[in-house]
Amino acid sequence: MTEETNNSNRPIIERQMIAAGQEIEELMEFYPCLREICRGLKTGAYPAAMFAGAAFLGTLMTRCTYRFYHRPRELRRLNYSIFIIGDPGSGKSFVSTLYELLAEPIRKVSKEGENAENRYRRKRKEWMDNGQKGDGPQKPKVLIRTHPARTSNKVFIEDMIHATEMVDGKEMHLHMLSFDTELDNAIRQQGEAWNNKTYLELKAFHNEEDGQFYANYDSELCNFNVFWNFVYTGTPNALKTKVNAQNIGNGFSTRLAAIPMPTTHFEMLKREEPKEAGVEPEEYKTMRMWAERLDKVHGELPIKQLVDCCYDWAADRMKDAEEDQSKTDALLLKRVPYYGIAVSVPFIMMRHWDEWQQKGTLSIDDTDLRLCRLAMDIQFWCQRHYFARYWDYYFMQQAQCISAPIQKRHTKLMRLRYSALPDEFSNLTLQVILGVPQRTAEKMIERWYKDGFIDRTETGLYKKLYLELT
Repeated sequence: MTEETNNSNRPIIERQMIAAGQEIEELMEFYPCLREICRGLKTGAYPAAMFAGAAFLGTLMTRCTYRFYHRPRELRRLNYSIFIIGDPGSGKSFVSTLYELLAEPIRKVSKEGENAENRYRRKRKEWMDNGQKGDGPQKPKVLIRTHPARTSNKVFIEDMIHATEMVDGKEMHLHMLSFDTELDNAIRQQGEAWNNKTYLELKAFHNEEDGQFYANYDSELCNFNVFWNFVYTGTPNALKTKVNAQNIGNGFSTRLAAIPMPTTHFEMLKREEPKEAGVEPEEYKTMRMWAERLDKVHGELPIKQLVDCCYDWAADRMKDAEEDQSKTDALLLKRVPYYGIAVSVPFIMMRHWDEWQQKGTLSIDDTDLRLCRLAMDIQFWCQRHYFARYWDYYFMQQAQCISAPIQKRHTKLMRLRYSALPDEFSNLTLQVILGVPQRTAEKMIERWYKDGFIDRTETGLYKKLYLELT
């Protein structure tokens, strides 16, 4: 049974991703690279491929700007914060191939900078080992734009500040690019690795200003704007560690595009015939070609029709949110249009490449608007799937003016009991699952309800208000 026909028993987010994947398949004939990016994947994984591919291609277009409907006087950049989420063995490794091929121009320049920096470090060590005789080696100015998760803040910030280029007569900061296949490992890095980059992650989405003023002589005293795109793959547990009920208020979830991979459902991938040894597949050549082309694109993008489409899309759904009185939907909607532009623009640029080269224009049509709306639909569905529950509780908390009990420390036994229960349960269900007598179950329910861990449903059941307790 195929992925499309065996669809009725799947979770709603999977059905949505399959439907989006089918629409992406219809659009492949119009957009260069879209088919190549998705090749070999299941239909339900096409949205993840489109978002990840767009992030790498859009980072190549770092020299481009556009004007958004919010504060149109400001020039915007193409910014991406992408997590591809799936269980182990779900096929997330395809993103590594996209990174190697689509980000090759950036990686190549960064490798040259890394080699120059390593030569300098070796020479400096020799100079210090030899008693620091004479003038020491001069630190070179290098361009390094790719950074792994294990990068100190000092190195990262210095590289970001120095990554400038003259574009159309003005100095422009180029985007940093990070990719890692193990989000779970990355967020557990200690010291100056991942944990201290939270504010940089938050400020990267709108290129907001940050700064550092430290006493140590090795750090520059400076203010800077954050230009950083990142793509990480990881498990649902890793995402829960990064975004949860405790930190939902920092706003990272509304900046993040977390796109799920489909579950296997015991289905095999389509078998492909092995390629001739040593011969690069044609799709790889196509992706490399477009990467080289997009790396040279610069200037303000004429995409007013696309921006208008994003405004209308958001306005329609804001009316729905008002009708439902959903503060969560109203909040989640606000940054979705940025992804409508950021995801669709690289593919639109490739589609209208000859026109852009000859006239510097982009004749955006209904097909382009369809791609843009699809990107927004995918982002909104995923935002709701992963984060709506957290935001519902956030607004409930505000309305009731109560403190967040999730931030209290709980006994190990209580955490185990709470996590063992389904999202909705009865007194009898609690007795059976936890193996406790009726009176004990009644006391637990009474206490949990009073403390705000559970609530009553209209059907007389109890529902958990948290995914987990700490």
